[in-house]
Amino acid sequence: MTEKQARLAKCLLAAGVFAALWFSLGHLTETQRVVAAIFGCTVTLWATEALPTAVTALLSTCLLILFAGIEYKVAFGAYGNYIIHLFIGSFIIAKGIETTGLNKRIAWNILKQPWATRSPAMLMLTVGAIVLLISSFVSNTATTAMMLPIVMTLLVALKVDTGDKPYAAGAMLMLTWSASVAVGTPVSTPPNMIGIGLIEEATGTRVGFGQWMLFAAPVSLAMLAVAWLIVAVFFRKGSPDVASGHQAAIAEASHLGPLRAGERNVLIAFAVAVLLWLTPDVVPLIAGKESPMGELAGRVNSAVAALVAASLLFLLPDKDTEQGVTMTWKQARTIDWGTILLFGGGLALGDAMFKSGLAKAFGEWAVLTTGANSVWTISFVMIVAAILISELASNTASATTMVPVAIGLAQGAGVDPTIPAIATTVASSLGFMLPISTAPNAIVYGSGLLPAKAMMRAGILIDIAGALIVFGVLRVTL
Repeated sequence: MTEKQARLAKCLLAAGVFAALWFSLGHLTETQRVVAAIFGCTVTLWATEALPTAVTALLSTCLLILFAGIEYKVAFGAYGNYIIHLFIGSFIIAKGIETTGLNKRIAWNILKQPWATRSPAMLMLTVGAIVLLISSFVSNTATTAMMLPIVMTLLVALKVDTGDKPYAAGAMLMLTWSASVAVGTPVSTPPNMIGIGLIEEATGTRVGFGQWMLFAAPVSLAMLAVAWLIVAVFFRKGSPDVASGHQAAIAEASHLGPLRAGERNVLIAFAVAVLLWLTPDVVPLIAGKESPMGELAGRVNSAVAALVAASLLFLLPDKDTEQGVTMTWKQARTIDWGTILLFGGGLALGDAMFKSGLAKAFGEWAVLTTGANSVWTISFVMIVAAILISELASNTASATTMVPVAIGLAQGAGVDPTIPAIATTVASSLGFMLPISTAPNAIVYGSGLLPAKAMMRAGILIDIAGALIVFGVLRVTL
């Protein structure tokens, strides 16, 4: 089958799903049937990648206008959601970290510390911690792509046999897993922001930066610990003498020279962003919510914080660049606009599911079918479902698909949907078994150092651990 024929077959499959849902859901209202059909068609196009995901998102929004009777300004109003602006600001800051090389400086300066290479297992943990730290604020794809050559340099310096030694495969797993489990901040991964946006649309509850971290940061740290244990136990064969790795890190760090103006400016912008992100949660606790400072802090929307910080990169001077500033619009234009459009389409689709009553109707049916009728049973069912879906579809598509279902399921059971929605959001980032499960998985698999069989076997273990950790932390913190 040619590529053209395959694409046509995928589009016909999506059309078939649309028709099947339309004709089989006669018990729903007409609007609910249309939204369900569009939802199924969109998910099919995302899963099969018949069209670019951003194009599918735009198409789904147009279909909502044409067939579901949703007004244009309402449907495309989702693309003006503050979550979209938060993404734009965060992506620009991440681009600044990448273009100035600040990420490499952070990595090599940590790796050169004596404790970082005390043992092969400690080296693995250090690599994982670095990746987790960077990926908490930069996309996991960009972090993995940046850290891969650094890890490869270490393996060469350590004289690790990359042909048949498990240690090299373990290093690749530690790299991809650490990037994927970085769910500790709202900006760390696209599903987080999608989930937060959908929660606000459905319930009116805005999850703050600090509130999110109280739950998600412990999940990240626990997942990092489990990832390290799996790698340390099952991939220790062929462990090298790490002394040469320490020397390599010192050499690489020295080649970077002193901190450059561009790197310093990015650090300033990043610090401003974090400070402003935490302001709405911290200042009212200190000054009082009704005080002038508390009221002012309440206006600091997370999107405004990201955009203000990102704007600094276009203002702060850098004599090492031709333009004399840290970042130009030409560089900013290269951020992932396709992902931003995907978010807009996902929010529009989720909003249509809520307002049409489809999410609640599906939830009522699911309650009767599964018997899940409490916050905790619903949360556990959705955690498992989200992880399974994320194995075959992108994490973003998984969150866009499953979070509305979780909210509808909770509403159908008559319980607060916030906790199940948060659990589903985090779980959407935890598919680890296949090369196609996440972009970081695909990147490390492309290195040739990690056999698919090893990825799948280890992935099953961390998938199970992920479901238990998310549920366990949920019970303790929320």
